[in-house]
Amino acid sequence: MTTPFERKLYQAWEERWRDSQGLERLTGLGRLMFQAKKKVLRGVLPTLAPRSIIEVGCGLGHILEVYHQAGLDCVGIDISPSAIHICQKKGLRVELKNVDLETRSFDLVSSDGMLEHFLNFEPMARQMIRLSQRFVLLIQPDHSSFLGKTLPFLAELIKGDENVLEYNYRIGDFIDVFAQEGFEITINRPIFANVFRLLVFKRKGSI
Repeated sequence: MTTPFERKLYQAWEERWRDSQGLERLTGLGRLMFQAKKKVLRGVLPTLAPRSIIEVGCGLGHILEVYHQAGLDCVGIDISPSAIHICQKKGLRVELKNVDLETRSFDLVSSDGMLEHFLNFEPMARQMIRLSQRFVLLIQPDHSSFLGKTLPFLAELIKGDENVLEYNYRIGDFIDVFAQEGFEITINRPIFANVFRLLVFKRKGSI
């Protein structure tokens, strides 16, 4: 069941994607960040060798494109019609769906920069865990690093509009919650001078 907070958050994202009109308004800094994310992600995929992937909150498809270009079986879901439309124009396989309505399971459940926008990220984390047969992969801002604290504000100044509100969760907060649900951290890599971390959790006992 969607809470009033979640409805407000989802509306904020829909307005952001709709206002983009299909144009990905990235600054030079934003492009460098996404290039760094994609490079690190490509580096871990051979180790994971996922058989099926779902990207939760796929947005404009930046991360989904990496999976697609690697020839992997992948699908993205999002609650924003505008984001889904943009991804479809890119030729990506996407569905307009809230994660709590997803009934399939996947080898890898992936998300980039989503959990930090929730006042309480644990329910969403548990939805991702529910869908995962083996791995959960997160790309999260590292709010404990100096650059992780300052670059989002610098990006707002350069770009001239506001980012969707983020809560200052620590990387350890995500690790603790997934550990409580039987998922151990197996990969923890810095991205873009520690602005972000790529985290991979593996279900205990899975092969």
